[in-house]
This record gives sequence, C-alpha cells and structure tokens, in this order.
Amino acid sequence: MINILFDMDGTLLDSEDSICEAVNEIRVERSLLPLPKQMIKNAIHTPEVNCAKLFYEIEHFAHKSYKVGFERYFTKHYERAVLFAGVKEMLESLKQNGYFLALASNAPHNTLKPILQRHNIVQFFDEVIGTNEKIESKPHPMMIELILRNAPFSKSVFVGNCAKDEGAAKNAGIAYLSAKWGEEALEANEFSNAKELVEKIQKYAN
Repeated sequence: MINILFDMDGTLLDSEDSICEAVNEIRVERSLLPLPKQMIKNAIHTPEVNCAKLFYEIEHFAHKSYKVGFERYFTKHYERAVLFAGVKEMLESLKQNGYFLALASNAPHNTLKPILQRHNIVQFFDEVIGTNEKIESKPHPMMIELILRNAPFSKSVFVGNCAKDEGAAKNAGIAYLSAKWGEEALEANEFSNAKELVEKIQKYAN
C-alpha cells in the first residue's frame, strides 16, 4: 500500500478561475486594475513569485499565504468552483481500498475543511494541512513531512499540478504525479483524468 498526498486547487478542485476572480475583486477594491487570469495562474504556480506583492502591491505582506486576511473574497468565489470529473469517486475508491489519503495545500489551514465539506470529500482524508504562522508553504517540504510522521506506509506519492507541488515532493524525497486535466501528449508522471491517476498510483503501490 501507499500514502497518497494531494494538493487541492487545480488538482482536485477546478478553482483557479475562482482564485483569479477573487484576486481581481480585491484589486478593484484597492483601486488597482485587474490582472489577466493567466498572469495570476502563472504567479500562483511559480515558487519565486511574491504573490501578495504582485496581486495587491503590498511590499511587506505579513503572511505566508496571499489569501490570509482576504478569506471572505476567496470564500465567496470558491462557491462556484467544482471538483474535476471523477474526483469524488476516485477518492472514495482509494479510501475503500485502504490507502492513506492526505491533503497538503498552500491555502490557509483553517479554510480547508469547510471547502472539502462543501464538496462532500472531507471524509476521505486522514489528514488535512494548510499554511499558518507555523507551517511553511510549498515548495518547502514541511507539510509533507508533518503528514508522513503519522502515515502508515513506507511508500508515498504527492499529487499536484505545479512547480511548487513538484518542488515540495522533491524536497521531501517522495514521488510526484502531475495533474494535466483534459490535456494530451503527457509525460510519464502526468495524468489527464481520474482513471489515469488511479492507474499510475497502482503502479507506485505495487
């Protein structure tokens, strides 16, 4: 068996447009012009980018996550986000087959369970960790390392969708699978749908 750790946004939840809408609403209220969606998406995926500085023009942001302090904007826009096709069924099947499932997200820790509850998948996770004043954001490996302290199996894989996730897996010394929902011409560690993800997980587990 194997421990399976998931990112949330862009991996399980089709929420990146919701993030872009929240960021731009915040910008408008701060008398800033909206940013192109692709610019926002590139920024949240790139480890070196200071998202708070780019999004809000705040030079010295006090928090690890650009969502902290602006939760009400993200909560509102997340209501329109949906799970990627087959995700709930995939999680349920993995759980029934005895896998250890965990979530490691760069979103604020206290916002994660309400989001998972809204989409009726919180019950599938043995552990859920996000950022707070004591927990480093990915690509730092802290979240993964905290989860693996209590994980039951010797093998682990992290499932994400961006360079921050891949970096966290590499820094923690575990395998990585990358979500490319609906895309073609995939690399060996990429998947385009839930069925392909399960097949790749099973290969790691054997």
